[in-house]
Amino acid sequence: MTLIRSPRVNRHSLGFSLIELSIVLVILGLLAGSILAGQHLIRAAELRNILREKENVQTAVGVFVEKYDGIPGDFHNATSFWGTMPVGTCNNFGVGASGATGTQTCNGNGDGIVHHVAPVVGSNIEGQLFWQHLSNAGLIEGRFNGVFTGWGRKGEFFVSKGGNNLYLHPQAYIPPFYNNYIVPITDMGTFEGAHGNTLVFYKNDADFNFLTPAEAYGIDRKIDDGLPGVGQVITRERDGVNCNTLPASGTTPAANFRYNLSFTGVACELEFTHMW
Repeated sequence: MTLIRSPRVNRHSLGFSLIELSIVLVILGLLAGSILAGQHLIRAAELRNILREKENVQTAVGVFVEKYDGIPGDFHNATSFWGTMPVGTCNNFGVGASGATGTQTCNGNGDGIVHHVAPVVGSNIEGQLFWQHLSNAGLIEGRFNGVFTGWGRKGEFFVSKGGNNLYLHPQAYIPPFYNNYIVPITDMGTFEGAHGNTLVFYKNDADFNFLTPAEAYGIDRKIDDGLPGVGQVITRERDGVNCNTLPASGTTPAANFRYNLSFTGVACELEFTHMW
């Protein structure tokens, strides 16, 4: 009788050993850690870029004022340097404006305030002319048409490199804003006070927020006082406790608010006050 031997089974061919599995898990862990570290580095660079852009715009405005004796957007003699938009289109807060051809622009009213109140589609208000005047002067990159057709649109607003579909917007909170008085404590959109000509960073979506409270606090603490309602750096929203520790109120002083560092989601805008 002939015995038929069964083929020898190699134990290693049946699966991974514990050592091999451990090596794979270590590699996966290292890859995951590298990805997370990379994401943190990218975000840190984006946050640094916000401060860099703020400083660059502030410097550009300073050079503009020195050269032209006027604030970009508000500059009352801009058309003498760069030509006038087609007849009938230089109508601040009006409608029917069209974009510039080349450097053609409109004048501001020269009152020292960059106005941008209730923009209407097709209007060339000072907030849009602000970027166009800086561009015409060769002080910022890009070309701008000086006309508002929608929030955050390229060629109308300065689009940030700070990530999250972010753009920059000049605003003013000085008399005669709000009928000749400073922002009152009862205003729920902006903390009360005379914030001067400001630069606001917005996200181009429905709620405009782009920073977590911790990120906003980090920027605030780095160059200011770390308080969301007062100082050189403030938040823009008093819409509850996500960004700030106190709910919006018509009686709570701005100095009493603190960043809500326990909330980890995106909840804050950012505004730099007294820019120029």
